[in-house]
Amino acid sequence: NRIPRTTVAGLLAAIGGADRGSYCDLFGATSSAVAIRPESKLRTINIPTTGVGTDPDSAAAKKAGSSRSRAITYHDTTQDRQIHNYEVLVDPAYRLDIAVEDEEFYSDLHARLEASTSVYPPSMGLSEYLATVEYLGEFEPERLTEADGAVRSVVPTSLADTIPQPGVSYRVERSPAIMEQYGGGRRTTRFDDLVYTPDPTDSIQFESADLQLVSVDGDTVIFR
Repeated sequence: NRIPRTTVAGLLAAIGGADRGSYCDLFGATSSAVAIRPESKLRTINIPTTGVGTDPDSAAAKKAGSSRSRAITYHDTTQDRQIHNYEVLVDPAYRLDIAVEDEEFYSDLHARLEASTSVYPPSMGLSEYLATVEYLGEFEPERLTEADGAVRSVVPTSLADTIPQPGVSYRVERSPAIMEQYGGGRRTTRFDDLVYTPDPTDSIQFESADLQLVSVDGDTVIFR
């Protein structure tokens, strides 16, 4: 229910025009940092769809012309359709605080965000789910040496480290975080365990000495 870090990387790469073969390095574990704050109540709905499969070895009939022509595969549409059930978010909204080391990409991304333009259409993971992006400005993050542990952003920790609060519900999720180029595509190399609240007005309290609290634009967040 929370936007994955890998989706954030793809969305920003589309805006800045980063090549598909390079943006995994731009948003690597040591070359970038991301803090994600839900700004709307996160809820989902299920959308069942029916369709014809595209596997040529499944329920297909082959017809060919002359011996020199290639066989053309036609799917047998008289068979039962396959039903797929997709869970999608309903009007999700997030604030994304981003830091990247690559100065050239940062400059291109900053210029695009200021001008409200994009090289490629930004989307929420799939091209069917277009994203609307609002630029909020540049902010200097401030490391906090003392804080009460109340955080507005998603927290990369376990539920065992969170402190229960009256009236506050937590959700736990294991989400893809870092990708690398692999063959002709990409593969996930790191998953993060995350805790967040479905209500954006709630904050998360936790006990963990391994997480650095940062103040950005008046809110306490955690970059990962």
